[in-house]
Parts: sequence; C-alpha cells; structure tokens
Amino acid sequence: MQEFHALIVDKSLVNLDILDDLIVLDQTTAGSWVIYKILIKDSDLTSTISKIQSQMREGNWYLHIYNSDGSKLVVVFKNKFFVTDNNPVNWSEILAYGKEVGTPAEQLDFIPNRFQDEEF
Repeated sequence: MQEFHALIVDKSLVNLDILDDLIVLDQTTAGSWVIYKILIKDSDLTSTISKIQSQMREGNWYLHIYNSDGSKLVVVFKNKFFVTDNNPVNWSEILAYGKEVGTPAEQLDFIPNRFQDEEF
C-alpha cells in the first residue's frame, strides 16, 4: 500500500482539531508557523483531502502531499486540488492557479516532494 506525507501549516487551518483525526508524524517551527508532517494512506487520500479542505482558511493557503519517490504530488488549495508529479515542467496550471489566488510565487516550490528530501 502506498503512503503519502503532507506538510500542513497551522495558520492555514481554521481549526487545529482536525489534526486529531490525522496521523501526525512530526512537527517543527518556521518563524511564527508550526508545520505538521502527516501520514496519509493511499486508501484515505481522497477523503483526507476533502477533510483538510473543509478546514482550510480562505485565501492563498495551500498544502502539498507526496509519495516516497515523488511520482505523485497533490497540491491542495481550499477550493481546488491538482494531481501531478515532482517535475516542475508539469506545474504550469498549478502555478497559474496559485498566482490567481495570491500565493507568492516563491512559495510554490512544493519542496520537499519525496520522502528522502524531508528535513524533519
């Protein structure tokens, strides 16, 4: 069974209680943000995306979900999500949407996008 990791910034969520329903592997801080690394099983991917979207703040927040080798990358915004891979050549639609909702371009790098690139 394939597994995925996702990085969720605390400030992107309306209610942190959603974390009680997710498998939190680790957390770290970056400035005023707390970033949670969660584990998602392949069989729970679609329902977890919906659950997280329901608790995301409006605006330019997003999170990304990736598998071990980067062959599957899911970028999740409040009202839309995209399924792709870790090759930036395939990200043009995602980058355009991110720009449309006001996400700063430098934040749309989707790193890490493989387990081996994780820093925590």
